[in-house]
Amino acid sequence: MTLTELAARTGLPKTTLHRVCWKLEELGLLNHSTAGFEVAARLFALGSMNPRLRRLRVIAMPYLHALAAESGWVVNLAILSGDRALIVEEVSSGQMPQIARMGGTSMPLHATAIGKALLSGIPEDELDALLGEEPLHPFTGRTVVRPNLLREQLAAIRACGVAFSHEEWRMGTSGVASPVVVEDEVHASVALVGISDAGTLRRLADPVRRAADGVAHGLADARPAAVAWPG
Repeated sequence: MTLTELAARTGLPKTTLHRVCWKLEELGLLNHSTAGFEVAARLFALGSMNPRLRRLRVIAMPYLHALAAESGWVVNLAILSGDRALIVEEVSSGQMPQIARMGGTSMPLHATAIGKALLSGIPEDELDALLGEEPLHPFTGRTVVRPNLLREQLAAIRACGVAFSHEEWRMGTSGVASPVVVEDEVHASVALVGISDAGTLRRLADPVRRAADGVAHGLADARPAAVAWPG
């Protein structure tokens, strides 16, 4: 809806609506285009307003809880939202209180395991536009900032179905993730987040991959309604 349409619906002055809408856009709750403003994926996630997203969460929850109980780590479920990974569900075993809660927030794609898992499903032409050729933003000294190195990691993710990050987004935080793939298309990703060394990350790879596969099978059984997410 345009500001004019919103003013007609609400009775509020355009100046007020302009300020409010741009603030909501800044917070990721609205998207803006030449056609006007629309509800963004983050608001769908926070409010469970979208039936497709709600179905994803319902299908995924048993796998997320089982994974949290098995690992003791925090489990996240994310979808691609623009150039970020949007956390649409989070389950914690309570064993890692030092890990910040991330439900409803967005994460960088190149510096997190859950984001890399989503990146692995982006077509090459879109990946070129997204990554570019310049160094990516370094969140820590461990962040992979060279696009060519990140591409090598994405190729490995496509081959083995698992993504890793070790203190690339925040020091002291590691992650292992797997894409949720339905008919060769990545629709979401599942990740474990905690504090660990590289050896433990590798041992957690199979449980994460099994959880993502379970979600994928559930989505495939629920097609066509379950696999089209708000952008």
